[in-house]
Amino acid sequence: MQLAHDEQTGLVTRNQIAERAGVKRPAVSNWARRHKDFPSPVRSGDTELFHEAEITRWLMNRIIPRSQLLEGEQAGTTYADRFLRTSGDRPSAESEVVERTQRIGAEDEKAVDQLMGRLADRVRGPATMADFVNLCLIVMYVRHAEPGRWRRIEHAMSAGQGARDVQSLLRCLGDMAQDALRRNGDRTDMRSSLLQLEPRSWGDLTTAVRTAAGTGVGAFQLVWESFSAREGLQSSEFCSPVGLASLSAALVLTPGQRTSVLDPYMRGGEMLAAAHRHIGGARGTVHGETLDGRLQAVASLYLLHLGVRPKLTSTRSDRWPTNRGHGVDVVLTNPPFNMSDAPGPGRRTGDWPYGSPPQGNDNFAWVQYALGALVPGGRAVVVMPVKAGNSVNTAECEIRRALVRGGAVECVITLPSHLFSATPVPVSLWVLRRAEHPAREGILFVDAQELGAKVRRRRVLRDTDREAITAVVRPWLDGEQCPDGEYAVRAAERGFSAVVVARQVVADEGCSLRPADYLGSGKYGAAPVTAQLLEAGEVVGRTDELLLLERRARESGNGYRTGSGPGGWNEAVLEDLCEIRPGPSYTRLPAAARTADAGVPLVFPQDLVDGRIADETRDRVPWETAERFKTFELLPNDIVCVRTGAQQRPALVSGTQTGWLLSSNVTRLRVRPDAEIDPQYLHAYLGLRYSREWMSHRAAATAAPSLSSAALGHLPVRFPPIGQQRRSVRLLDELGRRADAYASYVSALGRLRAELAEHLLHGSVEPL
Repeated sequence: MQLAHDEQTGLVTRNQIAERAGVKRPAVSNWARRHKDFPSPVRSGDTELFHEAEITRWLMNRIIPRSQLLEGEQAGTTYADRFLRTSGDRPSAESEVVERTQRIGAEDEKAVDQLMGRLADRVRGPATMADFVNLCLIVMYVRHAEPGRWRRIEHAMSAGQGARDVQSLLRCLGDMAQDALRRNGDRTDMRSSLLQLEPRSWGDLTTAVRTAAGTGVGAFQLVWESFSAREGLQSSEFCSPVGLASLSAALVLTPGQRTSVLDPYMRGGEMLAAAHRHIGGARGTVHGETLDGRLQAVASLYLLHLGVRPKLTSTRSDRWPTNRGHGVDVVLTNPPFNMSDAPGPGRRTGDWPYGSPPQGNDNFAWVQYALGALVPGGRAVVVMPVKAGNSVNTAECEIRRALVRGGAVECVITLPSHLFSATPVPVSLWVLRRAEHPAREGILFVDAQELGAKVRRRRVLRDTDREAITAVVRPWLDGEQCPDGEYAVRAAERGFSAVVVARQVVADEGCSLRPADYLGSGKYGAAPVTAQLLEAGEVVGRTDELLLLERRARESGNGYRTGSGPGGWNEAVLEDLCEIRPGPSYTRLPAAARTADAGVPLVFPQDLVDGRIADETRDRVPWETAERFKTFELLPNDIVCVRTGAQQRPALVSGTQTGWLLSSNVTRLRVRPDAEIDPQYLHAYLGLRYSREWMSHRAAATAAPSLSSAALGHLPVRFPPIGQQRRSVRLLDELGRRADAYASYVSALGRLRAELAEHLLHGSVEPL
């Protein structure tokens, strides 16, 4: 049974490696003995176990000899292909690694901020920022994808003597990157790019390398996004946000289904990475095209970094080739917006079944190119600027009409603005299908502009946003038979709007593909959704709750009277009242030990919200890891304070958070059994302005303020007899409930007013 558990945690034995790779057991031992870069084992008792992800990456470079190919395997098949194919329905460890790329920890964000700040300028010297970014990406690739080779880099940094070793270290990293790229058909000269760097010192270079190496898998794209924002890249250069790519993949891909996917404008490989994550490691083929060799190198490193063996090319001689060698099942692409045609043969050789695109704007050339790349019945998701949906250009309007009448347009989804780091332009997803005959008589229009969360200066599509949209759109695409109005109701339940419009109506009404034109924001369009008005009508229930609380308050009076002051109260320092326990050190519980999936939640400073711990935390640790950190677990009425970072209101642990663990950045307070103080009273006391200022002033004045346990222990606390403490807590709780009720009432009243305005001014309801 132990081995089954190890399999679930991403560990395999030598026997399992041999069985899944289709070789004999001694072959695995020979690999380990003959190749220095073979992954190192970890031990469980007397058993050697290997990380499945590291084994997968290592086997990717081992092509199976022709004489040993199994039935159905083609020349060029690797042992990794076979190893992943025989993993069963269970998600591979590699897939789990890829899944974590969407959940970037706070430590990774800080590391990338450090890399892309002054440190970048100290390391690059006169070189371009792109050269420094190449250094970061190469380090991240080697560290995660080739751990055997990474040990050579660690040795070089430990043995380095200073400035004379700078070029040697850069050359070594460049050679490793070029070797990896050339094994996958990419001839980009990454070594020359690194040798352009002129670090001010050996220490600056090694600091940058170690900082990049210490990040998680998801930081790779974070560096590329930061570069996009910093350099103000054009539409043709900046990367696709993770949430956008994940949503695109989820709309048209089915997990576990063998599928071929193409991105004809692959940027940094984000769409292909999302496709790989969604369908699983060995269950599909990803193809990418680009006209920019520099971007191909970035995409190659990113995908190899995740364990994907992509088929990428930047050698397309004709921008719009008419005769493709093969079709694919799915196209996912984020082409450049509103860019003019490239010089050369261009439009003259393109295949434009829906109409020739206008000169000067490629938007509708990309749409038709994506459709032309599909096999019959295949689907494409194309990111388009919202303005392309109702542009007045005659040629574009006629192309839209031909697409609609031919049944190529299945769904259009408007997304929030500011999704991209380099531009605030709002975008839409056009879901298209190559079919002889239309599958549906209508088009589903979705307006999801209000979804997403603000993160710094951007909006980010969260997992919950993606799930909400796909819950409405996938049934439509899958041909679910239900009344068209049902989709509007489902969307309203999830916080956005949707409507089904007949294709003939769309074609006759100026052929707009802008959802707002059918949802009441542009023309009269469809009537507002009654379900939304009913939902907004919850204000009645809020009113009843508020009246009940106010009646209780009147019956009990104000609940307080003038007191005589704190004379005669007890006073003690915090360390005499509580056990003060800081979280485990970062070296004991590093980022690599965490997971975003199942396990025990870890509490970080950002999880302390309004005196409570958030119900969902960003990071977890596996159950078996948590067992080793029992001394850092939380119990009801424990108090959690910020240890490292900006001070904020301490949080009280609830019963549902029993067993959660401290992170390195927080401190736990647990009231001693013999202390004459109520934990909830102490929590309220620590939330006072005086207490918070006291803690802030005593946090070490460093780049990241840190409040030591010794300093925190000297915080003076004054408190009355235990009965008065508890009465004070009850009164504060009652006032808190009333404040929450008022806030809910105001929010519900605002929603009712906004929704009622839509109905009153549309005529679907009348005032009494």
